[in-house]
Amino acid sequence: MSLGSVLFVGLGGAGQRHLRILRQRLPQARFSAYRHTSATPLLTADFKPQPGLLEQAYDLALFPTLQAALDERPDLVVISTPSSLHYGPALAAARRGLGLLVEKPWSDTLAGFADFQDTVMRQVPPFHLSFQRRFHPLVRRMRELVAAGQLGRITRVHMEVASYVPAWHPYEDWRRLYAVRRDLGGGVLLTECHEIDLCYWMFGLPQCVSCLGGNFGPEPLEVEDTVELTLDYGNFTAQLSLCFMQREARRSIEIAGSAGHVLWQVAGNRLTHVDYDSGRRDETADADFTNDAMFEAQADALLATSADDADTEAQLHAAWASQAMIAAARLSMVERRAVALPSYPSEAVQ
Repeated sequence: MSLGSVLFVGLGGAGQRHLRILRQRLPQARFSAYRHTSATPLLTADFKPQPGLLEQAYDLALFPTLQAALDERPDLVVISTPSSLHYGPALAAARRGLGLLVEKPWSDTLAGFADFQDTVMRQVPPFHLSFQRRFHPLVRRMRELVAAGQLGRITRVHMEVASYVPAWHPYEDWRRLYAVRRDLGGGVLLTECHEIDLCYWMFGLPQCVSCLGGNFGPEPLEVEDTVELTLDYGNFTAQLSLCFMQREARRSIEIAGSAGHVLWQVAGNRLTHVDYDSGRRDETADADFTNDAMFEAQADALLATSADDADTEAQLHAAWASQAMIAAARLSMVERRAVALPSYPSEAVQ
């Protein structure tokens, strides 16, 4: 993907990470931004405030309005606003036929997805959704084991994510962070939806979703901070435990099958694969692996993708799938029952 100009809509922590990585890879490109609030200061790679102005540090042209920014017709628009503010800018860019990279999740609800999908398919701009955990090498290895049948028939899947949102961004009041505000698309289901996407990426769509959860942490929030999510695949279930009010951070993926077992843990970045028939136990670890490496691999993949072979249909379906599972989980929490997924708004992608 040849990029002579890149526009950023929103430059909080996630946006600045995308900006830093793309600027390193595209030193000659023109970078610009539209920021509604400019609330986040210039950050270091480890998310610490540093002196200086963002526009000077990255040679950014700033626009006073979104329309003025889009009228410049950048080659790529990076949407990295809070989740509930993704839809409007993304649709406006798609209507102009501009390339898109949207930070996860696609939006905070499925409202407007059919219109967005139709616009993208008619205008044919490259569309990418930033699920960077698909680019973790050990997680990719897990998917390869599943796809190759090396685990046999899948019998059990468990994924756990736990973090402590008050410690995420020490440079700002966490109570104003989008993750804990309903109006900005907060809640642990949307904020920690990577594992929901990984289930779709590895196993496809579940038949139905069950979810229990709520504001179980010590701080009164208007969104859910803890959920136990079950994705029913018929022959097995995937259990997802998500919490962002736990002081002890954890992240792991465990997949068991009739022929083997594989476990990845973020602690030590360790992957263990056991083959039941041979008794072989393989372990891989890379304790120096950083979050940036996933974003860098994602950026490299985006830049290596031409407009002609961009898998836009698959990206659209992935955007819909995670959103549909979250919508089903929310309804399940309210009605305390298993909820089937809605229908995809087009038969173009199977």
